[in-house]
Amino acid sequence: MDQHTVLIISDNKTDHLILSSCLERAIPQRFHLTSPDSMERPLEALMHPDIDVVILSHGPETEYLLRLAQKHIPAIPMVVLLDEADEQLISRLHGSGAQDYLVRGQLQDALAHRILDYSIQLKSARETIQQLSNEDPLTGALNRAGFRAHLKRALDRSERYGFSTALLCINIDQFGYINDHYGEAGGDLVIKTVTQRLANKMRETDSIARLGGDEFAIVLEDAGSASDVEATAEKMLFSISGPITLNEQQASIHASIGSAIFPDGNHKSADLVDAARSAMQQAKSVQGNKYIRYSEQLMFDEAGTSSLAGELRTAIRKNQFELHYQPRIDLKTERLVGLEALLRWNHPERGLVSPDKFLPECEDMGLMKTIGFQVIQHAASALVWLQEQGLDSVDVAVNISFSQVQDKRFVEVVQDILRNSGANSSNLEFELTESTILNDPETIKMQMDKLRLLGISFSLDDFGTGFSQLSHLTELPISALKIDKSFVRDIPDNEQQAAVCTMVIEMAHRLGMLVIAEGAERHEQVEFLRQQNCHQVQGYYYSPAIPLQELPRFLEEQRFRQQRHRASGA
Repeated sequence: MDQHTVLIISDNKTDHLILSSCLERAIPQRFHLTSPDSMERPLEALMHPDIDVVILSHGPETEYLLRLAQKHIPAIPMVVLLDEADEQLISRLHGSGAQDYLVRGQLQDALAHRILDYSIQLKSARETIQQLSNEDPLTGALNRAGFRAHLKRALDRSERYGFSTALLCINIDQFGYINDHYGEAGGDLVIKTVTQRLANKMRETDSIARLGGDEFAIVLEDAGSASDVEATAEKMLFSISGPITLNEQQASIHASIGSAIFPDGNHKSADLVDAARSAMQQAKSVQGNKYIRYSEQLMFDEAGTSSLAGELRTAIRKNQFELHYQPRIDLKTERLVGLEALLRWNHPERGLVSPDKFLPECEDMGLMKTIGFQVIQHAASALVWLQEQGLDSVDVAVNISFSQVQDKRFVEVVQDILRNSGANSSNLEFELTESTILNDPETIKMQMDKLRLLGISFSLDDFGTGFSQLSHLTELPISALKIDKSFVRDIPDNEQQAAVCTMVIEMAHRLGMLVIAEGAERHEQVEFLRQQNCHQVQGYYYSPAIPLQELPRFLEEQRFRQQRHRASGA
């Protein structure tokens, strides 16, 4: 069995003797006790890669050390050793980042072993969650969340050490044609091939991310001069353009690259992504492989039809946004119990555009508050329609962004929408992500408390991907956890994903919360979740997101499912 290293931080030699004796009695033997040589640099002791769990004797610096660990190494479990079980002290320590506690004089072997085992399992799960939540599942490159974290670190180092950092935004030309002509499998092969070809032209210090669809970003640290960045981009374009075999046919790939360099004149770090993406859009307007570096002299169509920003402004003016609703199904009864309202852009030329293609741009442009209020208005109207159809027990969930919830007028506007529409607020659910909460936990909690008084409930969306403090689950009025689809995708075959799902479900049950799994596409996934007592699921296995007028047809199909479910259980 694997040996786990337990770091004990205590000035009392008796603590070491008692704990050492306690851990040696574990069957099978699995714990190894160690102590820091010095606490002059406490972070170095805590960050040692061999440490699996820390037992910290309570003292004057305990809360400081807990906050230090929470900030720099949130995955490491911290167990505090106390003289007595003081409830107020324990609550305060939990708030500072302690996971659990032990009491001197009550160190029963079984209890101590169980607490350490659970802490180590949770550490492993957290590390798995962090890895899965920062990776694009198709390519293994960073995803959007991982990219933002890496870019921030790169820019911090750039400012600290005085070197330049370049950001390349890369888009495959005519990727829609590739998907249409060679199918989804052909499109996936192109994405993976381009990722590999780009990675082959990168240094170890560089990083690549897939931001969604056919858009990539590359961070070049210590990038050198503008001419050095251009030379790197040209090599990447040449590498991408090599032939690829799709459906036994030779095809050529072309791409457009835009770059922005930090620092560069008055260029601010917050504008770097916008600048590189704008340069990439300019490059796409030129035929064939093209690289363009952002400069203030570049002219872009701000209100016209060629730029995404201009098209989004037009979409708001012409009310091109609409809602589709993905059903949520109770796994015990197979009944419809909820709908998640998902935004779609009904583009006049491209048809329905999924939100991952335009929502990040909306956030960057400050459009989410305007769009968000329209979404809540549509959802309220949907609740009224459901009530008229005799479906007044069906909830409607709406995704809420940080820019919306931090607005001082948010609660007042939501209250007006509910009053004017006549919708039942107890059937309205707001979904927040962990990253939204982490932006400003105090403001979020204050707004949530006000909204809860209106009867609105809350769910934590994409649970695990934000890597947030578990204390938020007890401090905020959250009634449901949603398991992110990245942890459902390969269950039950993927043992890591299965372990994460099982852990989240069990934790939700213990906290008295609903648990909802997203992204269920196969019978095996649904059956695994049912066996683990997951309450609800949503995903393509039951239905994609559909317009509200198609709901009666879905309900008819679902009646047949219920009949089969009852027959199989008879």
